[in-house]
Amino acid sequence: MSTAIMSYAMTDMIKTRSLLATGLTNTDIEFCRVTPPLASMLAWEIESFLLKVFEYGDYSFRSALSGRYSDLLNCSFFLARLKGDIIGVAGCLFGCRNPAIAIVGPVGVSAEYRGNGIGTNLMTSVISYLKLQDCMAVYLGVSSGTKAADFYEALGFERYKGVVMRLLLCPKARFETNYFGSCTDVKVRRATWGDFPGIQGLMTHPCSMYTFNFKRSIFSSKYIEPTKFLSVFPEMMGIFAKHGGFANVLVAGRRENVVGFAHINRLPGEAQKHIAEFDFYVHDYFIDKAEFLVRTTIKESTCLDLNKIYCYCLNCDKIKLNIIKALCGTQVATLSKNVFLHGVFEDVLVYELRGTK
Repeated sequence: MSTAIMSYAMTDMIKTRSLLATGLTNTDIEFCRVTPPLASMLAWEIESFLLKVFEYGDYSFRSALSGRYSDLLNCSFFLARLKGDIIGVAGCLFGCRNPAIAIVGPVGVSAEYRGNGIGTNLMTSVISYLKLQDCMAVYLGVSSGTKAADFYEALGFERYKGVVMRLLLCPKARFETNYFGSCTDVKVRRATWGDFPGIQGLMTHPCSMYTFNFKRSIFSSKYIEPTKFLSVFPEMMGIFAKHGGFANVLVAGRRENVVGFAHINRLPGEAQKHIAEFDFYVHDYFIDKAEFLVRTTIKESTCLDLNKIYCYCLNCDKIKLNIIKALCGTQVATLSKNVFLHGVFEDVLVYELRGTK
């Protein structure tokens, strides 16, 4: 490995001199792990490679590479280099406070070098690293019926919900018990970037409650494939920064496992700045704490100086409806047969909650 690469950031040598099977015999391939914040040149090199491979995408890796979230998220990029040039990258992240849930991505290998084991080497290194960090569940998003999906299945990932695949690094019963089984030390606090993996994992967990953000078309995996799995949380945080708003999380246990969340965001534009949309989602084991989460979030929204708060709810979601009614929500509209769910068209009910201005 060149001395220039050694100086960019903290690097762990994983494997050197990997001999590829076809066409690259006796060629030295360097594999290493780098952790942000990275020097600008290496960050630019990784970003350029990823954009070249995917030709699109946000992934929030630009901010991650710069180390913007390093105090809250443990983010690593595993690199494969051929003669100094990056030919493969695999990223992963998990919360610094709670490593139980990890997200993998983006993962890419240059087209001309695919099929030579580089992707497998990178992902094997990622999985081994996450095991050492006490991660219990690893999530990634990939469309079904693709070569990528087959690739991840060969590594042990299973189709979980919609575009989401999951790899458990411990027995399923242990994960469910350790993460969702603790009903002690339950509290509400403001969500941070460190909650990114936990919120994404919860969003794909099959629960009785639905989450429904009508304008942004973000749904729980219970009734719509979460095609925006990787961008839900970053998009939400971006909207907060641009227009105003915040999210709260319901956390349980010593490690503050995310078992529920509520978010409220002001609508864009000067004419709508006193209007906000609100939504919430809570795991089945903690439904009795959902009203506490909602009341706390509404109370804290005084900082937004709102006149009206709207909440969209599916007519079939009796759990959420009961909570909204307990808050004295007033139904102001019905979007008739707006969602196709389980073979039936469901109404979307629009409720107005008491403003905080």
